[in-house]
Amino acid sequence: MAAGESLRSICRTDPAMPTEKTVWNWARARPEFREMKRHALETARAGSLAAQGERDAARQARIGQGPRPAWNAGLDGYETEIANAVCDRVMMGEALTAICRDPAMPSLGTVYNWLRRYPEFLADYRRSKAMVEDIMLELACETLPWLGDRKSWPMLRRTVRAAEKRAARLSLKRYAEPTGPRGLVVSLEDPDGSVRVIYGDREGPAAAAASAPSPRSGSPRPTRAGSSAGR
Repeated sequence: MAAGESLRSICRTDPAMPTEKTVWNWARARPEFREMKRHALETARAGSLAAQGERDAARQARIGQGPRPAWNAGLDGYETEIANAVCDRVMMGEALTAICRDPAMPSLGTVYNWLRRYPEFLADYRRSKAMVEDIMLELACETLPWLGDRKSWPMLRRTVRAAEKRAARLSLKRYAEPTGPRGLVVSLEDPDGSVRVIYGDREGPAAAAASAPSPRSGSPRPTRAGSSAGR
């Protein structure tokens, strides 16, 4: 996954790999594996964004250099009002694909091009995505009827869990803040007291820190190192 291959491709093309359901169950049941999975996704995302930035820069450099420049070279139809309308609808929990199906809205590819070309639109889009969960929770709970303590509190918990799951599916992924992947080392202490690094840099300072005795023998434990640069 850290190299950019999707979980679906790994699990479906390699007979030696577990199913996607098994991997998700492992991530829920084992905190150390959940940390490794998150770290691999962050690493792949940072590399993908860096490669996309290089492609965008090369494409911008080629504009107007052909034998016959196109009449609309460099024009993409960006308008602040439309961009604000997209962010407002994203903030209310509407998926970007659903927004772009509206005939009055730009296409999905156009919005992605705007996100790469206009930093102010990308910043607004990130702020909108950050507010999705709170707004969806508020909208889901404000219409709940009060049926007494015995019935209302369980209903509220179910509503909150359902809203959180919907918000998680809409969470920012590819265009998340470009902090880059965190350094992560997972070590395993054997019954004889020796420590093995089973994930991460086996030679760096984080591996040395992970070699400290574990509070419970035989249990993997994740150790975070400093952040590495990523776009």
